[in-house]
Amino acid sequence: MVHWITDRLGTAPWGQIDDVSDLYCVDVRELLDGRGNPASAVKSKIDEALHHLRQGQKVVVCCDYGISRSNSVVAGIIAMQDGITLDQAVRRVTAATGEGSLKLEVLSVVRKALGTDSPETRSSDGNGPSILITGASGFIGSALLPALGNGDDLVTPSHLDVDLIRDVVGLDLLVKKHGVNMILHLANPRVYTTNESMGTAMTMLKNVLDVCAENGLFLIYLSGWEIYSGYRTQQLKASSSLPAFPGGTYGQTKFLSEMLVQHYERYRGVPSCILRSSPVYGAGSSRPKFIWNFLEKALNDQEIVTHKYLNGFPALDLLHVDDLVRAIVAAIKNRPRRAINLGTGVGTSTTEIARIIVERVKSRSRIRHLEIDAHVSNVIMDTADAAAMLGWRPTISLIEGLENLIQLEQPHRVRPTEAKREL
Repeated sequence: MVHWITDRLGTAPWGQIDDVSDLYCVDVRELLDGRGNPASAVKSKIDEALHHLRQGQKVVVCCDYGISRSNSVVAGIIAMQDGITLDQAVRRVTAATGEGSLKLEVLSVVRKALGTDSPETRSSDGNGPSILITGASGFIGSALLPALGNGDDLVTPSHLDVDLIRDVVGLDLLVKKHGVNMILHLANPRVYTTNESMGTAMTMLKNVLDVCAENGLFLIYLSGWEIYSGYRTQQLKASSSLPAFPGGTYGQTKFLSEMLVQHYERYRGVPSCILRSSPVYGAGSSRPKFIWNFLEKALNDQEIVTHKYLNGFPALDLLHVDDLVRAIVAAIKNRPRRAINLGTGVGTSTTEIARIIVERVKSRSRIRHLEIDAHVSNVIMDTADAAAMLGWRPTISLIEGLENLIQLEQPHRVRPTEAKREL
């Protein structure tokens, strides 16, 4: 089956063209589907196709699956034939085929074969890094953008602009167009605790890393305390050097993602910083959900149920989103090439959080414990490296942060007892 890019030029898997009598096939299977191809070999394939097109023939470029090598070479053919940039030609090819998973390493050699670095590329203005942020519309991204100034040096594509799962080429073109020199990867699957989400998250990160490797970009990756969630202790203070020991699926995803980031630093020379955050809370997020559950019940004088595990009450090191934002801004400025743990260094049990909320809203809610037949990881983040490498320390206490949430939520709630009184 041929994917026709123009009326006389297409791509197809080798051996799957129904009628070859009036077609000329350019076989690119000898090229590697990755790094290392000589630019001269790619240029000869482009010239071969152009020669037969000028003879009035229809040309089909074929590789094993009709995807990466063939589509990349066809983009080079179109660029030379129509006198347009390779980036414009790539957009035409991906639009016609619906295939955005071309290998950037192959496209890079096509670019060399054409002797161009893409006229569409612009450089940063020199006043600071041009940063592309994935997941910029999410909870953390929305809090971060005002701190960065929302200037021209910020590129914040939505999932409609670039599909991080399927469109690595689109991300690469966006990076080249805006002269990006750093990517802050915040994007996550909407549901992130399933086996399927693990694959999705890894694919998104792999595409981001490929673009970083191709363009020489610095990567900041937001990981989390979950890489330590397999430990069973009364309270564990986790330094940045503590070996990872993930528990559930999300922790395993973060662990594997960190391994991939570190592999790309060693194998492809991608400079990177991993920020491991403790659980983040603040206005604009429904997580951690138990806080909002406690607050709703307290405002309505309903019983609040907390948990008690085999190793005691769960303790969380809750970090306010504004403090996380300051840490990210510091990482953008300092570019430390290491993993850094972020948190408050203080663990608070969910029972204590419930008590604080009840007291603050003057609730009559009763707090009860549910015995859980399992162990819980009580991870407290050691932030010594954050202080040393970023000059960062948390500034918002849990009491202050909870008070802010209560002030936002309380005016919108009316207790049933008060409503009856008004009637």
